[in-house]
Amino acid sequence: MKIAFVHQNFPGQFGRLALALAKDGHEVTAIGMVKTCALPGIAYHSYAPVPGPDDAQFQNRYSPAIPRMRRAYGVAHKARQLAEKGFRPDVVVVNTGWGENLFLKDVWPDARHVAYFEYYYAAKGQDLDFDPEFPPPTEETIWRLRAKNAMQLGAFDAADLAVAPTRYQQGTFPDYLRDRIAVIHDGIDAQNLKPNPDMSIQLGKDGLKLDRNTPVVTYVTRNIEPMRGAHIVLRSLPDILDIDLRLQVVIVGGAGVSYSGSAPKGKSWLDIFRQKIKRPVDWSRVHFVGHLPYDQFIKVLQISSAHLYLTYPFVLSWSLIESMALGCRIVASDTAPVREVIQDGVTGRLFPFFDEKALAERVRETLAEKERSAAMAEEARKFALAQYDFQTVCLPQWREFLGIQ
Repeated sequence: MKIAFVHQNFPGQFGRLALALAKDGHEVTAIGMVKTCALPGIAYHSYAPVPGPDDAQFQNRYSPAIPRMRRAYGVAHKARQLAEKGFRPDVVVVNTGWGENLFLKDVWPDARHVAYFEYYYAAKGQDLDFDPEFPPPTEETIWRLRAKNAMQLGAFDAADLAVAPTRYQQGTFPDYLRDRIAVIHDGIDAQNLKPNPDMSIQLGKDGLKLDRNTPVVTYVTRNIEPMRGAHIVLRSLPDILDIDLRLQVVIVGGAGVSYSGSAPKGKSWLDIFRQKIKRPVDWSRVHFVGHLPYDQFIKVLQISSAHLYLTYPFVLSWSLIESMALGCRIVASDTAPVREVIQDGVTGRLFPFFDEKALAERVRETLAEKERSAAMAEEARKFALAQYDFQTVCLPQWREFLGIQ
């Protein structure tokens, strides 16, 4: 079969699936905005956003829709060029969050069009009004969300099939659409993500060596920002460090922004959050390692004694499921996306998102109750393997869903 994947930041969520289908012998093509993509067996084509005939109208009235409309036109022009050269896919899979699938049904009318939905925005009850520490959304912000959602509703009109990676993400969509959205996760390489009790790593210029003989608390986020609870983690540091004088904290993540708004006054959220910690922190025991190569990220989790994961009601990170597969002892926020994978007292420990004292107490319990924590970590690994392993679970689900043998 001929299969096309479209994602402005390809491969995005589609990397493992695209590679697996190419390995199966299917003709796999991908379209994105990144200049090059070196995935073997995949024909990649780059496109640039372009203005459409209604660009001026959108610019005057619906500014949040402008980049999405331009992507929609840009990818449609590239698809038309491919069609003129004879490429007509049987299946087209598109991440709808960027507007890219809006016109592809018209270019390739005979294909089965699959819309991959990540998130439907809302002014209330999800991430936007979750944290009282930050100002409520303005009317303009809500309008921008509606413009984003309008593009996703247009994506439904152009799709034959729809899919979301988790039940929580499916549930963000309006009631009248949910039954149309299947739930299939992207999948992780759970079989090859294994605990390693003999792992050791060295951090920083001083070459501090950490292994499982040292209590190590880990926290991972793409960027240190409110959406993933970095402010709660940083405020809990004095209490966490008091648990054991040998304890070290490793924080993986950059100083930019991924999902939250920009920090005020040109500062980083890390700068702001550090200033708001009420008690002194022994920063010599807190290690900010920035973004790490994937193999180093895995090694950090393999030496973890207690791994922290926090999130607003928003898209669930792959890193949580990867930490489960690695047999981490997990302490996580009691929020809806997390409860889908972490059962309190069974696969990890949950705490109220805003309660840094409770967070520190769960860490203390995790370190003190070693046998129970190890048992929960083993259950977490079993759950990750049973529900999210790409090769044995998610890939067969995707093949059936796409009608690909």
